[in-house]
Amino acid sequence: MIAIKIHLTSGDIIWSYVGTILSMGANLVILPFLMYYLDGDMLGLWYLFASIGAVATLFDFGFAVTFARNITYCWSGAERLKAEDVAFAEGREPDYALMRNVLASCQTIYGILAGGAFLLLATAGTAYVAYVSRSLSGCYHIFAWLLYALAVSLNLYYGYYASFLRGVGAVSAANINAIIARAAQIALTVSLLGLGFGLLGAVAAYLAYGVLFRVLGKRAFYRYQGIGESLAALEGEPDRAEMRKLLGIVWHNAWRDGAISVCNFFCNQASTVICSLYLSLEETGAYSIGVQIASALAQIAGTLYNAYQPEIQSAYINSDRDALRRVMSLIVMSFVYLFALGVAAFTVAGLPLLRIVKPSAVVSLPVLLGLCAYQFILKFRNCYTSYFSCTNRILYLNAFLVSAVLCVALSFAAIGPLGLGVRGLIGAQILSQAVYNLWKWPMKAHREMGFSLREMALMGTEACWRKARDLLSGK
Repeated sequence: MIAIKIHLTSGDIIWSYVGTILSMGANLVILPFLMYYLDGDMLGLWYLFASIGAVATLFDFGFAVTFARNITYCWSGAERLKAEDVAFAEGREPDYALMRNVLASCQTIYGILAGGAFLLLATAGTAYVAYVSRSLSGCYHIFAWLLYALAVSLNLYYGYYASFLRGVGAVSAANINAIIARAAQIALTVSLLGLGFGLLGAVAAYLAYGVLFRVLGKRAFYRYQGIGESLAALEGEPDRAEMRKLLGIVWHNAWRDGAISVCNFFCNQASTVICSLYLSLEETGAYSIGVQIASALAQIAGTLYNAYQPEIQSAYINSDRDALRRVMSLIVMSFVYLFALGVAAFTVAGLPLLRIVKPSAVVSLPVLLGLCAYQFILKFRNCYTSYFSCTNRILYLNAFLVSAVLCVALSFAAIGPLGLGVRGLIGAQILSQAVYNLWKWPMKAHREMGFSLREMALMGTEACWRKARDLLSGK
């Protein structure tokens, strides 16, 4: 077998957009049904579930990102795995023995992580949900929460298969799986809500989505380009000594990636939890809707940012600097243009439609635009920090830690003692990123890659037009 370099096709890009739009858009599609069938308290609880459930993803602690990155290195022919930087490929073929050891290590770790996540959610999570919903009678919402906790834990255990698919360049397969699973979730959510299952119906549909997505991901990974057959052809069992060595190598950056995940949680999801301490469940639900909309728009606009991670890693490990510049330009500028178009389109068409369904539950336009501005900053920053993470260097950890602490402290001060409300909360979040991360990492990345922001804008704009023409013509 010849050495493999990962290059995305037009089909990969199309499926990436379809998958991302449906994945993020699924929440927007079911939003009117949730608003219609759930009262204010239940709607607020649903989004509180999502925010608390996001805590469980922190149990991943960077292993999924780091394992997936190392799967890419194995697939691209890296001679060995390193704690810092990479061993350049120089035309080598995939190392399946090394890949098998990585997979075995990953499965062991995630069994432990998923069990710990469920224990935390079932104990501390249940106590918190019971506290904020103390005005509600009965145990219906507590049972719904426990089922949600189980769903989150199962998703954590099997979630790495989607990352592995992207790690070997199977972008289309990963997105097709997401499309099937999200379509099933939408259908089940609408059906169960219509049948009167309420909050429990929405939770059950989320559980079904996660199980289906992970089952499809596992099957697709082992079928991709004969990976399953090649791994099965290896003699013996995974090398335990090698696995322990790999865990040491992976842990070097996994804990850093995990700390970054914690920082991102406090900079993004924690605002909903903070709101729930000072505002009613109904007000928290309205704010959470705005966060969800802004996050969905940023996620959809950043589709190429996610899709091209393996190609950045492959280009770096093969010392292809021109490819790095080309891909980074396309990632950054496609995000800028698509996010602006998305915000404009939702402001003109989406917001009025939601007001028709339930006017009292919709966030105001100024607040929505403020949330969009904050999500733009986060994703724009991530476009550049992804360059460093793809090269196996987590240089930005300390800066993210400081900004996370600053974000939470300013947010509490704004909505609590200062009484500035939701708008003050948004301003505090923007300020926490603007003072350093917004400009530091783009500047450092441009210096390292050897081209200016203006050159990137010109190259990226041309690449966006060329990519759009290729997609429209089917090339």
